[in-house]
Amino acid sequence: MNKYRELVELKGLLREKKINYVTLARYLKLSLSALSNKINGKSVFNLIEVINISKLVGIERKDIPLYFF
Repeated sequence: MNKYRELVELKGLLREKKINYVTLARYLKLSLSALSNKINGKSVFNLIEVINISKLVGIERKDIPLYFF
């Protein structure tokens, strides 16, 4: 069982939308290292980042918990 199933779902959605980590890091104004830590569960996305990622990839508000929490 994957401890961070939600993040695996998020990674899959990013691949589906053809959004790479460099693009996402720039969009969020994060270093690639900081994004890597967040997307791999070593640190957490803040609320603003969650909202911005959701807007970028088209995650509906009701579906946010499937990808982040």
